[in-house]
Amino acid sequence: MGRVYRKQLVEGVCIPAIIHNSNYFLIQMAIYADGIVSCWHKSDLQQFKEDLRRGWVMPSVPEGQYLSVHNLGDFFIRQARWTHNAESFYQQVWEMVQDLNPEMANIYQTTPSETAKWDKLRVGFTASPTPCKQKPGFGYDFWDGKGNYIFCRQDGRLYLTALTVFADKTVQLDGMGPKYYNMEEIEQLFAQGTLCTKLAQEEWVTIFCLGDLLLAPMEGLYEVSVRDKLQEIADDLSELLGEEDSIDICRRAYHYYLEEPCDWTRENLRQKYEAVPEHQRMYLGDMDSRDSDYRRILYHPEDKREV
Repeated sequence: MGRVYRKQLVEGVCIPAIIHNSNYFLIQMAIYADGIVSCWHKSDLQQFKEDLRRGWVMPSVPEGQYLSVHNLGDFFIRQARWTHNAESFYQQVWEMVQDLNPEMANIYQTTPSETAKWDKLRVGFTASPTPCKQKPGFGYDFWDGKGNYIFCRQDGRLYLTALTVFADKTVQLDGMGPKYYNMEEIEQLFAQGTLCTKLAQEEWVTIFCLGDLLLAPMEGLYEVSVRDKLQEIADDLSELLGEEDSIDICRRAYHYYLEEPCDWTRENLRQKYEAVPEHQRMYLGDMDSRDSDYRRILYHPEDKREV
């Protein structure tokens, strides 16, 4: 008998949550109809309760700490009014599973033998979500999406909310209802200040499901520019469409320079390198080298690479 496997589509929703792994990281935590929760690893409901008990997942952050938001920045928490404690946050997650699966049928439970098998093989699993938008017309198909956080100002309040771009070239903002935008409209929202990437001053910010935080910009903290955020969104769209993004183009220019090192190929590499969002340049190389060899070529060509 031959070995086989199958893949299954399981729908869910995402809500903000905080991972405490040395620092505090704001994530979009996926909750699926089968009771699986994605919190940098795959947990069933009982395991998720344990994640909350041991402080791996948290519904709040102590005042005076920093909150790291991937591809947006690090922010100092001056004060906070949190919505949940661990118990009420778990209850909210449980109710979301029930909304997705009213009969609570086929709820996944990790068995001891399964845990032992993967521990022995040193294998870990995630249940990372793919944002999706249902296609109109006959059938039940989706456009895939990619999302991250952005500041959104609406009705005099500032929200930290998800921005998701889809493969049909539309963008959705969680903080602004079910409407979909095109990229030109998103650029206009940035120009108007409705969308922004930085805090000009200390300000109260609302995070859906978590609470209200008085966040303060601090000198020297990681932050992303509007230009880089727009390029990141464009890169996400390119990836969804199966096209080269700015990182792919820069890597190609890098290899071109290595094959034909001269002033022209170096200048070509410089243009492609500086087109990559600054906070994404670390991904040009491996985890150790990051973009160090790109910077050596462009800004310190007198230094020779060891091979």
